[in-house]
Amino acid sequence: MSESPLNIVWRRKVLEAVLETSFLRHVLLSKIDRPQRWMAIEEDQGLPLLDNTLFVSFGDPTAYFDAVRQQGISNVGLFQVGDEKGDTSCASYGSADYVIRNYYFDHQLNQKPGRATWVPNGWARGIGPVRPVEHLNFVERTLPAFFSGFVGQDADQIDDRQRLLKVVDENAVAALMATTAGFGLGLGPAAYAAHMGNTRFALIPRGRSPETIRLYDALELGAIPVTLDSPWLHAREGLGSFGRPPFVILKDWAELPDYLSRFQGQVAPSLLEAIEQQRQDCVQWWQRLQVHFAGRVARLINTTTGLNE
Repeated sequence: MSESPLNIVWRRKVLEAVLETSFLRHVLLSKIDRPQRWMAIEEDQGLPLLDNTLFVSFGDPTAYFDAVRQQGISNVGLFQVGDEKGDTSCASYGSADYVIRNYYFDHQLNQKPGRATWVPNGWARGIGPVRPVEHLNFVERTLPAFFSGFVGQDADQIDDRQRLLKVVDENAVAALMATTAGFGLGLGPAAYAAHMGNTRFALIPRGRSPETIRLYDALELGAIPVTLDSPWLHAREGLGSFGRPPFVILKDWAELPDYLSRFQGQVAPSLLEAIEQQRQDCVQWWQRLQVHFAGRVARLINTTTGLNE
């Protein structure tokens, strides 16, 4: 292991707002062959100008990277989080040695070919890590289907979630729909995790983006994700890295009632065996994906900082 540390630098408010910090630390950065130092910086403090730094930001920190270049600081990467609409500026990409980002958008990643990678958001705080041996199997789970989250209100509607809610209501679908008044205003982390870990199917409508942290919460807790088809699911440098993900992928939420009805009442043992195998396939696929992208991040950073030379 190299003794030269990697400095993970955040504004404190960003560090507190990002739900997936544990996933970032324990999964995405787990294969980097060097010590890591996490640094939270207050708004009224200057950002440290240090070699071998990964700066985590919601926005486009062009001023910081301009200072990095002016000072001759080397091996500084950007981890851009929270750009769920793909409309945040990429101006700083040119000054960064490498870029890591959530939310898959070709037009963003193509700003730095070969030196930018998408990574999954990962599970939220209070969710993981969870060992597969701790999962309930399909038959043991008592919630047929589950969704928790904001579906929009007044002029701020989230169309896909409203469509899902309408289908569930009109068809009396057996599902727990824990809708909330806004981001972070719903179930507490422990209750949310317990429900997700006890549901057979996790309903994953899109939010502001097709990608949503709810997908990774479901996978970590061993539920089968149910979502609508989207090009993002097939991106070769994203979720399609190993081909089509083993989720339940529908064309329209109108298909949901018929699909879920197959698992109500007396269910043939062969169907239960097949769906439990699909559940396990989802878990194994998720474990493989995490290892894959942890390795990709390590190669990107280690190559930049000279560990692979």
